[in-house]
Parts: sequence; C-alpha cells; structure tokens
Amino acid sequence: MSLAPRLAIAALMFQVHLWAQTSGGAPQVSGEPSPPQAVDRDEPLYLELNGFDNFVNNNYGRWKGGGAKIMYRGAKHFAPIFGFATQKRPEGSDQVYGLDSYLTFNKWFYLIGGISGSPEGTAILFPRYQYGVTAIVTVPGTQGLAATLAASQNHGDDEGKGRIFSVGALYYCCHGIWSGNISFNRSYPGAVPSKSGGLAVQFGAQNKFWIGGGMSGGRIAYQTIALRPLDVRFMSFGPNFFYQQWINGKVGFIVKYDYQNQLEAYQRHGISASLFFEFP
Repeated sequence: MSLAPRLAIAALMFQVHLWAQTSGGAPQVSGEPSPPQAVDRDEPLYLELNGFDNFVNNNYGRWKGGGAKIMYRGAKHFAPIFGFATQKRPEGSDQVYGLDSYLTFNKWFYLIGGISGSPEGTAILFPRYQYGVTAIVTVPGTQGLAATLAASQNHGDDEGKGRIFSVGALYYCCHGIWSGNISFNRSYPGAVPSKSGGLAVQFGAQNKFWIGGGMSGGRIAYQTIALRPLDVRFMSFGPNFFYQQWINGKVGFIVKYDYQNQLEAYQRHGISASLFFEFP
C-alpha cells in the first residue's frame, strides 16, 4: 500500500473526532476509513454503530453509552462525517452532536477539522461546544514519515474551557504504523498548564484486519471518554488495545479495551464495540 492511503488510515489516531473517541491523552489506534481518493469509491457511505461501558472504582459508578456516525467518501477533496453520542452516569445523562470532515489538498497534505455541540442534559458530561483541527503532512525527503499538528478548544458552562496543542509523528514500516505525540494543555479559569503524551502502534492491512495498542500518560487536561476538562493536579496513565476485523469486505467489527489510572482519584476499565458497514 502506498504512503498516501496508509497515511489516511492512521491519521484518525490524531484527529479531532470530538464526539466519538473513547479515551484520551494518547494517539488512538483506529481502523476507520481513509479520506476520499482521487476516484469515487464503490462504497461511498460508511456507517458505524458503537457502544461502550466503563467500570470505575471509588464510588464513581459505571459510565456507559453509545453512538453512531456516518461518513460520505464520494467526493474528491472532502469527506464529511456526521455523528451522535450519548453517555449515562449515576449523576445523569448527556448527548452530543458533531460534524467532522477531511479536507484533502494533495497526497502529501490534508486536514481534519471538527465541531460539536451538546444541548443541556440532566448532567454536564460533554462541553457545550468544541472545535479543532489536525494537519497531517509527509516529511520531505523521508520514506514513510509524516508529521502531525493539532489544536482544539472546548467550552463548558460559565467560564470553564480548555485548550490543547499537540505535535506528533507517524512512521510506516512494512505492515506496521508507529505513532507518538505530546500535548500542551491549558485549563481555564486560571490558565493552568499541563502536559500529556502517548505512543501507539498497529499492524495489519486495510479490508483485512488491524490489531494494535497504545500507552498514554501525563497530567491530562481533557479526556474524551468524559468529554470535559479534568483536574490537572492528578497524574494519569494507562494502556489501550484494539482489534478490527473485516468480515466480507463491506462489514466488520471493532473491539477495544482501555485502562486508566487517575492517581489519587480512580481507576477505570473501559470496553467498547462497534459494527461498521460500507455501502451501497
């Protein structure tokens, strides 16, 4: 597989799918579809249905929910993705709606941008609105190396908000994709700074299977399972693993597990499963 499609497959590890990710801080391995190529695909629509459950100690209870997203890949330079997610905790429930899109300029450079919003629920589990963009560019003069640069901002109620700037890299070798990033976070009010980062690797081939894992750590100011700012005074770390399998080339599934140790607060074990379909 050439660098451009492989870059497309792995870029979602760094994208700002603000409404759909299930863990935070590290680049997340992912088997989601690539952005549109120069010709229309036979199956321009991609639909994914997912659910997750988290078991958290120290009387935090279970955090569970689900969602759906649909992606149109029939255009040449963009691929919009519409999504919805819901989450329930002991204190209440909340929902979020989002729109993301690839913007493909050429085989060396493209962007992934997104925006999402959350109506008022019975609990504040998502930011009221958030937006971000990720740039992926092939490093000139190298074989299989790409750089990533991302920025995002989330807004809660009142004056609460958070900003994240990330830099990272992707490296392709044989059937493996290696990635890493570091994030510089700032939480408001107070402009409290923090740093976090992670590493990830995955092996396999598109339309067959992917298997991989990652590790994140640091003072994570924003965790997307909660989709809300965290207390950056607490150090956090944990691994994540996933497996994706195509059943017949147009239908498949993804299963994930992740663990988070939010020191001095809680430990969380999370599982999620997705079914995806490519059609018509």
